[in-house]
Amino acid sequence: MSKGPIAVILAIIIIGSIAGYLFYTNYVQGTMTLTITDPAQAQPGNSQQYDPSITHINVAFSQFQAHLAGQGDASGWQTVKISPQTIDMIKVLSLSEVLGKVPLPAGKYDILRFNVTAVTVSFSGKPGVTYTAPSGSLKVPVTNGGFQITATSSVTVQLTLSFNNNEILAMNGHLTPVATAKVVA
Repeated sequence: MSKGPIAVILAIIIIGSIAGYLFYTNYVQGTMTLTITDPAQAQPGNSQQYDPSITHINVAFSQFQAHLAGQGDASGWQTVKISPQTIDMIKVLSLSEVLGKVPLPAGKYDILRFNVTAVTVSFSGKPGVTYTAPSGSLKVPVTNGGFQITATSSVTVQLTLSFNNNEILAMNGHLTPVATAKVVA
């Protein structure tokens, strides 16, 4: 057998292997599960997170994105297909609620970005108050440099979001949430 056909067959195998690898790593996605919680932290001089008159803190979220590490702020944002929803942060004190389980392209992600479209706080015996968050958008770095998504991998990222009790009770229409994100599984 001459060397020509063997070289062609070998070249086809090598090209096919490279194409298969590139397809697998670039098009087969991993999965991110995004959860949210309001970590229980008592206010100074008090034994509870929020004033007892606060019955609900409903936060409306939309347009989640994850940022590819190493990309500039104007680029590298991947849309995270989580539907807009409203979460009562009182119900997630020290508990987690799943916001969504979504596919993401392979890569290292370091920041989450999302819109806070409204915050409505209900008080016992008083009408509810609507607040806005600064700029309406939050960018939250993921601790420890972010998380890696590979083909068929799965990661759970926990978003923590809390509010200042005094800001809520001031009822001035503005809240500055404190947010962090970390990999939990």
